[in-house]
Amino acid sequence: MVVFFAFLFHIYQPPVQIPAVIKQIVNESYKPIIEALREHPGAKITLNINGTLTEQLHDFGYDDLIEAITTLASRGQIEFTGSGKFHPLLPLIPEPEIKRQIKLNNETNQYFFGKLYKPRGFFPPEMAVSEEVFKTVKKAGFDWMIMSGIANILSEFPTNHISVHPNGLKVLFRDDYISIDCAFDKINHVNAFANRLKYKDTSEDTYILLAMDGETFGHHVKHAIQNFLIPLFDALPHRNDVRLCTVSEIVDTFPKGFTQVPRDSSWSTMPYDIATDVPFPLWFDPNNEIHREQHRFFMYALTLIHLSSKFRESMDDEKKRIFDNARNLLDRGIHSCQQWWASKRPWYSPDMILRGLNEVLMASVNAKCSIPENNPDIRDAMELIMKDMLKAQNKIILTL
Repeated sequence: MVVFFAFLFHIYQPPVQIPAVIKQIVNESYKPIIEALREHPGAKITLNINGTLTEQLHDFGYDDLIEAITTLASRGQIEFTGSGKFHPLLPLIPEPEIKRQIKLNNETNQYFFGKLYKPRGFFPPEMAVSEEVFKTVKKAGFDWMIMSGIANILSEFPTNHISVHPNGLKVLFRDDYISIDCAFDKINHVNAFANRLKYKDTSEDTYILLAMDGETFGHHVKHAIQNFLIPLFDALPHRNDVRLCTVSEIVDTFPKGFTQVPRDSSWSTMPYDIATDVPFPLWFDPNNEIHREQHRFFMYALTLIHLSSKFRESMDDEKKRIFDNARNLLDRGIHSCQQWWASKRPWYSPDMILRGLNEVLMASVNAKCSIPENNPDIRDAMELIMKDMLKAQNKIILTL
């Protein structure tokens, strides 16, 4: 019996992140992980890097890190996944916005990583999935998508076959328990990790998918690279009972099994959230007033952007520039972190909430300003929408 396992590392920073924080995480986490892979040619990971982080690495002078990731991808040690560029919670935005975020992510990462960026799989931000996301990801041409184990609806957790959505998309589930224990430093040496992987009492080959924030290693858990990851990479070539793969290698190794439609959920969704029909509790909890007003605020902004987009062809060059700025600000502004920081479960940060809110507000103002003066009725309609937006904004600010 062999346990095939894959690490999926998700690395991302919000577009409003403080440069000093990015520098710290690069030095504590990203560079040491890449160096550990470079020193262990047999080691490999599946990597999700959102396009907004790729751009930030370039903007802050870390082209050497981008080049190192590219080199490892050329050696087969890094497999890329697709995602949404600015890390929005995909089930909370309309299908055209999901498609746009996927397209922007592909374009950005292909620009920096070249032809090596050709992901088969898809990582939805926060592993948040819904039927709309399954449909859009399949249409975008991806072969598989990973999600939290809580999304699985089969009585038996898939470990020896690959589940398939009715639309043909292969649906993969991380082992939440082992992933979380790794992320919280509860499994921190090689033998304990290998024994945990072999928890199933079976003579059949099985697989386990482990997915976590890459920042876990070296940033959140300072010793995790030196004391766990490097010893694990050292030991694996000498073990026959566990084998490190990419996620796509596991997809290709195991047969296709039952068809299922996974439940709406995220990797932070708990069983009691499912029981109370709150699938995305850290981003849209109906009992959280800030979440309700944030969602209302975003929907108003999306309405303004899509309304102004209908007039782009009639805009002069200056108005087009203003509209394009609005569109870019909204792309950035719908990142999921501001809702996460409003969840109070237990995280809470008025600063992060307001930074995201400000980008969405600037997008809305620019959208209104882009409308040509010969369309007074549309400008009046947009003013009415913005008045309601400001009511939502006031409620958010007064609740902080």
